[in-house]
Amino acid sequence: MFRVALWGATGLAGGELLRLIAGHPNMELACAVSRGRAGQPLGGTHPHLRHAYPSCSFVSPEEAREGEADLAFLALPHGASAEEAGRCLARGQKVVDLSADFRLRDPEAHRRWYGAEVPAPELRGRGVYGLPELHREELRGADLVSGVGCNATAAILALLPLARAGVLEEARVECRVGSSEGGAGGDEGSHHPWRSRALRVVTPFAHRHLGEVCQELGLEEERLTLGVTAVELVRGVQCLAHATLSRPMVEGELWRLYRGAYGEEPFVDLCPARPSHQRIPDPRHVLGSNRVRVGFALAEGGRRILAASALDNLMKGAAGTALQGANLALGLPETRGLDMLPVFPA
Repeated sequence: MFRVALWGATGLAGGELLRLIAGHPNMELACAVSRGRAGQPLGGTHPHLRHAYPSCSFVSPEEAREGEADLAFLALPHGASAEEAGRCLARGQKVVDLSADFRLRDPEAHRRWYGAEVPAPELRGRGVYGLPELHREELRGADLVSGVGCNATAAILALLPLARAGVLEEARVECRVGSSEGGAGGDEGSHHPWRSRALRVVTPFAHRHLGEVCQELGLEEERLTLGVTAVELVRGVQCLAHATLSRPMVEGELWRLYRGAYGEEPFVDLCPARPSHQRIPDPRHVLGSNRVRVGFALAEGGRRILAASALDNLMKGAAGTALQGANLALGLPETRGLDMLPVFPA
């Protein structure tokens, strides 16, 4: 049994991690950290978890630093995680960071996409990008696991088979996203009266998760765009990647590429070829789970493809993948505590 400290436990991703830890057979909560709500019961912030943590209250950062834990999840804002990660590592704890502080290996890329200097540069080379479908062996036993961007995860998994095969010439990626991507705080972008029933284009060409997509697919930015549109969802991301192939291909070749990439992956499901309306995945079919659905449709002529994916941004796009990486870092089966089925309808 591993004792786990959760920093940033009042947020949406923090709440998902609390839910996952409560059902994990090899983890127990050492502390849930919140400076602003220290001493308050967890159930007051996360009423759906009241029965799972009936006598547990949030603790202050100072109390958490005096306690013992085997692993720390850092669900803190960008820029705030790195310093705490260093402290946790110094205490001998493994760290899984959900922020962007360790995602980008190139310091200049971090400055560009996040508008800030690289935090904790001495730890930069120590972190492993936390997407098991790409870095499973590096994650085994790792001390520092980086977070993954939810939109980046969706785009990477939609395009990975094409990029690996060297047939991806360029792609114009659009992610349709739910309101929980904005976090637990409210602003003009997430305030319900302004957001509900709207189709709001958040970024038309270069969402900041594009840095991760380029890094992990090994592609130049000139070959990709990543736009984000806010839609009438709470959870969920649907990624539509309109890609041009370097040569004409037939469906059989593409099926071999996608099956070869994901045939053994525990959480990636390929959409069926029939019925045709299910070729492009809907996030409603993965909500509440760590699963991601990937599909494609090939245009006449064989040079244009719509590659698509759908995931729950709070699970496979955040807390679920974080737990998947933590399992690997701790030497546990990768799927432990993540075998829940999607909830439908939702």
